[in-house]
Amino acid sequence: MSAKDKKDIVWFGMKLTPEEKAKIKLLAKRKGLSQKEVVMNLVNEEVMEYEIEAKPGSSLEQLQSFVGVIKGGPEDLSTNPKYLEGLGEDSLS
Repeated sequence: MSAKDKKDIVWFGMKLTPEEKAKIKLLAKRKGLSQKEVVMNLVNEEVMEYEIEAKPGSSLEQLQSFVGVIKGGPEDLSTNPKYLEGLGEDSLS
């Protein structure tokens, strides 16, 4: 690692319970990766969920400026079945 590369690295630490640390260690062992790689893979997967590119002409493209403007709502509103219970039932009567 060059001196320049060392300047670009920052230290990040966090406090974990022994159980949390054990879970990371177990996952790393199962996947044959370092504990850092396991954590960073999960972080990168989570970040990628928010990096959705809209297809040209799609509804998402047309509404892109509104994506993420509502803060504090449930993050799983469109995917969690509990929010969809009874949806549209009153329009069937």
